[in-house]
Amino acid sequence: MIALVRYLAADVLRGQRYLAPLLVFLGVMGMLFSSDAGQPLEAYSGSSALLYPIAAWMAVVVATSEDVVRREITVVNAGGRPRVLTAAALVAVLFAMAMAVLAAVWPVVTNPHPYTAGEFFVGLAAHTGCALLGVGVGLLFARPVLDSIGRTVLAVFTVVVLTYPLGRITPLGWVLDALGHNRVSLSLLGTAAAGVALVAAAVVAGVRRA
Repeated sequence: MIALVRYLAADVLRGQRYLAPLLVFLGVMGMLFSSDAGQPLEAYSGSSALLYPIAAWMAVVVATSEDVVRREITVVNAGGRPRVLTAAALVAVLFAMAMAVLAAVWPVVTNPHPYTAGEFFVGLAAHTGCALLGVGVGLLFARPVLDSIGRTVLAVFTVVVLTYPLGRITPLGWVLDALGHNRVSLSLLGTAAAGVALVAAAVVAGVRRA
């Protein structure tokens, strides 16, 4: 499995399509924290909200990095589609987690307000949950669940856009509400658990669809 994850990660890096979501993420993060972003937990709410769609975008990039023919070759060599889809999910999670760590560290360095260790870890947990939710959404509508990249983009965009106005009905809303009101909540763990469940559901849906 480790070799398969390394192969898929290398393939994503070689294709360079990851640069688009990464550059958007870095650019918006730079704007968010170019000046005083407010109190630590409140500042983290903006970057957490940003990471959700970026992680979904990155997951779609990972899921579609190989064309159909190459993916079938990978499936045969790897010993089955479940292994390949699981490895792809792990790669997407690794990319998302790297951005989550960066998002948690960024304001600690740039924000004039001092961050305690507790606030940093709360922010890291919030970003982790949002990243996992994004990966789950991206994989749930990417190949092989939906074969058309157009339908994938439309479905992911629709779900992401509709998530924000629903507020505390969604796991994303739990995190943003807690951070926006500058409080720590067990909902952060609930969001991470929901994200893991969504990623697992996406892998299962991909296996069944294929």
